[in-house]
Amino acid sequence: MSKKILSIVLCLAMLISLAACGGNKEKSSDTSKDVTTGNTDVTENNSKENDVAAEPFGKYETPIELTAVRYLSDGIEFAEGESIENNVWSRAYEEDLGIKLKYLWTTPQSQYTQKLNVSIVTEVPDLMWVDAAQLKRMIEDDMLADLTDVYDAYKADFTDKVLHDDGGSAMQSATFNGKLYALPHIQSGYGSAEVLWIRTDWLSKLGLSEPKTMQDVLTIARAFATKDPDGNGKADTYGLAINKGLLANNNLPFAVLDGFFNSYHAYPTIWVKDLAYGGIQPEMKNALLELQSLYKEGVIDMEFGVKDASKVSEDVNAGKAGMLYGYFWNSGWLQDGVINDSEADWKAFPILSADDQAAKVMIPFATTLYTVVSKECKNPEAAVKMYNLVLEKNFGETAEPSVYNVTKDNVAVFNYPFSYGEPPMKNLDAQTKVAKALDSGDTSELNAEEMGYYTNCKAYLDGDVNYWGNYNMYGTNGSLSVINNYIASGNTVADEFFGAPTDGMAEKNATLEKLQLETFTKIITGNADINEYDTYVQNWLDLGGKQITDEVNQWFSER
Repeated sequence: MSKKILSIVLCLAMLISLAACGGNKEKSSDTSKDVTTGNTDVTENNSKENDVAAEPFGKYETPIELTAVRYLSDGIEFAEGESIENNVWSRAYEEDLGIKLKYLWTTPQSQYTQKLNVSIVTEVPDLMWVDAAQLKRMIEDDMLADLTDVYDAYKADFTDKVLHDDGGSAMQSATFNGKLYALPHIQSGYGSAEVLWIRTDWLSKLGLSEPKTMQDVLTIARAFATKDPDGNGKADTYGLAINKGLLANNNLPFAVLDGFFNSYHAYPTIWVKDLAYGGIQPEMKNALLELQSLYKEGVIDMEFGVKDASKVSEDVNAGKAGMLYGYFWNSGWLQDGVINDSEADWKAFPILSADDQAAKVMIPFATTLYTVVSKECKNPEAAVKMYNLVLEKNFGETAEPSVYNVTKDNVAVFNYPFSYGEPPMKNLDAQTKVAKALDSGDTSELNAEEMGYYTNCKAYLDGDVNYWGNYNMYGTNGSLSVINNYIASGNTVADEFFGAPTDGMAEKNATLEKLQLETFTKIITGNADINEYDTYVQNWLDLGGKQITDEVNQWFSER
């Protein structure tokens, strides 16, 4: 399990023109050499004369070459002698499908937009990654291949199931006027549901019970800040850790406040019932007012406004804070603190309500990246076949996750394939099955990936603290069990908008998000009165929010 959640590619500038599919037809120095056999003859021009049977995993008799561009995720690692063009996934594409993937260029994620803008004028690849806004613009400019027929002809049953497991929202977001123009890198919105992490060893030291209400949470937070839970005789701990981005869409989702707001029935970053933006609703005021009190009392770090998620994690693992809101995988970021301090222990708790109405956790629309195919590409079906292979080898009946997902040496090879998605319920289903197996000892129902989680959980239970993080995700009372309970109880609020960004969003979202962050920060730190919230709401509407709201309602009426 990766410790990092990767941010999604920034909105790309409008592409200027299309060149012929594949760009430069000259072979690179290693194009004619297979990395395994050393003698593959890759054709220079993909041709329909080499059409493969309409089979999800059918191999091209004469190998074809596809060109692509992409960013490389932060922290990506390769084994010695390997690269993005020579690894377990590039070999699988060639050996199983007869597809040679040639990268015209790769770049760090932060430089992807600029690099694409410069290079796209003269050399347009067959395959590209785009976000929803760019997808919409490229369709309007008639730049992309219509994938409707090739998807229907070449999709694997498992691929089609995975891409519709979210109720069909991801595929709808890639469909315009009844035509499919992209393959969504489907993710789980449920994986973005927040939980409350609390240091349970501090609870024990202070004689506090586990929280049952939001008032209990606030009492615990104040105690962690004032009653010396680390026992060092110094007032150097904080009750609630937060990072400067405040919300999950502004920073890595560790020590964020989305879950805190949900306790007050406020949903700061999604579109809620009646297609209203949650971040301007009156329920937000009570939550902000409570945060202002916590900050004034020293329960929140006075310097949170200059600390990103990574810096806050350093403080937390150094024993400076005992509570935070975040994602189920945050136990991976808490792991070092537990290893370094044998007394430290954390547990995930559900979002708790501030009143007598059940708290509901917000579920954002999670699919934000897409694979698109140039309109000039001669083998658009290859993109579907590659996606079939990725999903099957990672999660299907013949999956080998220790080879194609995360290796036994903990190398995240899932970063290598061109298109990547996950069954939206896979982690949640895995927790249920692993917990059952831990209780019964019967592992017969576990697939290869789940067996890996089970083995790691058993290792922790047998005393290996290095697997504490894994156990606290997939174990009996792990963080994923909290999310499973949200789903079972119906205590979720889904984002009602999952279309491509509207014109107003593309033009004005950045300004509105900055306004929201600045206003919330000022209120929390006491640099603005709570009544500033009302001014913020009006400014949000005047600066483009009203236009966006109208566009969202129009989208809903037309979809």
